[in-house]
Amino acid sequence: MSCRATVIRAMAIGGIVGTFAASSALWAAPGDLHRVSGAELVNLRAGPSDSTNVRGRVNAGDEVIELTRSGNWVGVRVLDNGQEGWIYEGLLDRVAASGLAAPSELSDAGFLKYSESFDQLLRRINNQLGYPVVDRVDQLEDGTLRVTPTSEWLIDGSRDAHLMSTAAIYQMWKNYQNSAPVAVAMTDRNDHDYIVIRDTADGPSLAIAQP
Repeated sequence: MSCRATVIRAMAIGGIVGTFAASSALWAAPGDLHRVSGAELVNLRAGPSDSTNVRGRVNAGDEVIELTRSGNWVGVRVLDNGQEGWIYEGLLDRVAASGLAAPSELSDAGFLKYSESFDQLLRRINNQLGYPVVDRVDQLEDGTLRVTPTSEWLIDGSRDAHLMSTAAIYQMWKNYQNSAPVAVAMTDRNDHDYIVIRDTADGPSLAIAQP
């Protein structure tokens, strides 16, 4: 597959990793059901800030599933149309707590040998989605952690979701390697590298394959 690689240097990738690190508290208990309150229309934003782009608008009374959290912002999926984005928590009323199983009741998500806590978080996401996100995890000879997602995740997840997931895996892998230089690659459905985050002399870089 011929592709054009887009490379984004340390500032961009640092922001992505920071966003995912801040959202880990929400991943610890995803699945809560909320109802949109407040104004007639509520903005669904691309990130956890008033300064990010508005992806869409949600009607008051609509129900959303909590996916992640960053500060006072909640990452959600709208039940009516499946759209994902961020809503300020003050505009949400919790309807029901998550009914997800405890991590011990779920199967290994592929990262147990590297990080038990990260594996538990991903198990909860798998439970919520109804299918596993990761099919296989391989450590290559050069130290790269190569992650092969399931076809369901590649089809159902947006590119933003794939990117943020790779960033979270990169941070987990860097922690496991005691902050030594690392590389993480997520593959596509043709088993080619789709998203690669690699430490360089100038800081971490991000490459995204384009058709």
